[in-house]
Amino acid sequence: MISLGASVVDRWDEARASALDPLETLVYASKLLGADRRVTNYGGGNTSVKTTETDPVTGLPVEVLWVKGSGGDLGTATRESFAALDLNRVLAIEKTLAAGGLGEDAAVGLYPLCAFGRNTVTASIDTPLHAYLPRRAVSHMHSDSVIAIAASADAEALTQRVWEGRMGFVPWRRPGLELGLQIRDLLLADPRLDGALMGQHGFICWADNWTECYRLTIQLIQQAEEFLARHGRPATFGPLVGAEIEDTRSVLLELLPRLRGLTVHDGQRLVASVDSDPEALEFLASQRLDELAGLGTSCPDHFLRTKIRPMVWRVGEPLEARLEEFRLEYRQYYHHCRRSDSPPMRNPNPSLVAVPGVGIVALGKSPHEARVTGEFYRNAIRVIHGAESVSRYVALAEQEAFDIEYWALEEAKLRRQPPEKELSRRVALVTGAAQGIGRATALRLAELGCSVVLVDRDSQKLESAREAVAGALGQDSAVAVTADIADSASLESAMESAVLAFGGLDIVVANAGVARRGTVADTHADDYELLDGVLIRGLYQTVGSAVRWMRAQGLGGSIVVVGSKNGTAAGSNAALYSAAKAFALHLVRCAAVDHAKDGIRVNAVNPDAVVTGSGIWSAEWREQTATSLGISPEEIEEHYRKRSLLGVTVRPEDVAEAVVWLASEQRSSRTTGCVIPVDGGNREGFLR
Repeated sequence: MISLGASVVDRWDEARASALDPLETLVYASKLLGADRRVTNYGGGNTSVKTTETDPVTGLPVEVLWVKGSGGDLGTATRESFAALDLNRVLAIEKTLAAGGLGEDAAVGLYPLCAFGRNTVTASIDTPLHAYLPRRAVSHMHSDSVIAIAASADAEALTQRVWEGRMGFVPWRRPGLELGLQIRDLLLADPRLDGALMGQHGFICWADNWTECYRLTIQLIQQAEEFLARHGRPATFGPLVGAEIEDTRSVLLELLPRLRGLTVHDGQRLVASVDSDPEALEFLASQRLDELAGLGTSCPDHFLRTKIRPMVWRVGEPLEARLEEFRLEYRQYYHHCRRSDSPPMRNPNPSLVAVPGVGIVALGKSPHEARVTGEFYRNAIRVIHGAESVSRYVALAEQEAFDIEYWALEEAKLRRQPPEKELSRRVALVTGAAQGIGRATALRLAELGCSVVLVDRDSQKLESAREAVAGALGQDSAVAVTADIADSASLESAMESAVLAFGGLDIVVANAGVARRGTVADTHADDYELLDGVLIRGLYQTVGSAVRWMRAQGLGGSIVVVGSKNGTAAGSNAALYSAAKAFALHLVRCAAVDHAKDGIRVNAVNPDAVVTGSGIWSAEWREQTATSLGISPEEIEEHYRKRSLLGVTVRPEDVAEAVVWLASEQRSSRTTGCVIPVDGGNREGFLR
């Protein structure tokens, strides 16, 4: 059942807070508030405190406003997350703009000129909401329960019923100087107010210190929760009418690659995240789905990520036709609402695809963005539910929504984001990823912005590798799947896990390997089965499955096989291993020929003697090799270094660089059927 969840709880620890200075107290309060998504959504809301500081030049006291910087998330706030502004200079902006006949947006360009000391944090668009309130501590939150009241048709009347005079009301106005002045005047007119509800937006409250302001924030949210629980009507979305779909996994496995392929815009791919929570499924199955989803969202934080509304697609409908219909509607919305100075139209594809019986598919440039976009729409569902339960939900008018979505200040925020990395928006699967070359490759891919699915049989080492990859790019971008590629069902399940996690596959690195010593005369049958299962059948199945998923997506792709010097040179006492590696290299050539027409590049690297961190170089293999060379196991790495023409040790990271070069369209888009030796120079390994 859709609900606002358990009531928010006061988590303030006065003993801890009392030992902090005012800025540290602001950070503490901000993290407490931002950590609870019932209080505010990811990246939403902002906080501030006013302090008296000493001017470093004049030595005179200065009133300083510390306000959350633009684009930051309260839940991870630090001291460095807050802009420091000379308050008197900020307050003077009102007269400066009036004297110059300038619009309120011009204020944002003046904030850097108000910076105190050497602080360079970009101040929030909401800065005036904090600056013009004559209270030390100010909190602005986007709580679902409060926005439900703010997005109701009779929000002003409900404000009085819910908060009984503690909160004033201001109708919708986009964030900025005028809204800040409007709230200031509201408080001047009634000094008893503790806060203000902002139509379709959220609320703001104030106090003389952060102990009081934090507790006030929680109390105001609790009052909204209690009112909705006490007065809310059940079944606000109407009866459940959607047909139940039993095999949702199969639906998603067919839908996601196609959706990912069909939503590319200006060469930019999207990554998917799926929300199949019962709360989302209830909304999707409701009689009023099309009506309510069509209204769009209200809170600016919501539709800046979700677009004005999701695309509703039902299983069995033509996907391409539905997408084209959505794109046409979005273009019409843009051209109808655009102003003379509006930025160019962005990707007209949906950010959200609502699939009754299956879930909500969110799309973004990264797994994190996709997940947060999905979370924002879940926020919107709760807001719609709450508003409909006590009144009638009212979304922003299309023109108002457009003016936020294509606001020059929001466009500037987008342009301030760091440039995307080379492999951003790409999804890779790496087999044998728990250690050695596989782990190094997964980590290097992640460092370049690629989302990575790590596959291996060793679950313990695999999780350690996943944590390393997540450390490079974030938890959302790294998935570990324990699987045995010698088992076709296990392998296919791993491939499916990648598609379900991120929406598709762009890069597959076939690295899983094992090694056993033996000639054709004395290779044990068990060793034959092991090598055949991993190096021949397992590799064949990996490449074949990768091709099938890439073809379903229709975006081409890159497959890189980790071969071996033994694939071109006859390895002594390693007959089957060497033959299997030769098979791998020729499979690469065949697949490159067969699937160039699909835009799929297939290449290989040939490493040699990568001893450090390798799973193949187990104690047994090391002992056997040392015995055949007449040296001790401890001397093996030095032996191979001296044997190489360049006199170097080949590390997993060296091989990973070659793999990444082949995987990257930016670096090797004209290369397929290629084998790159990474062996320090080995005559026997030269390709002929």
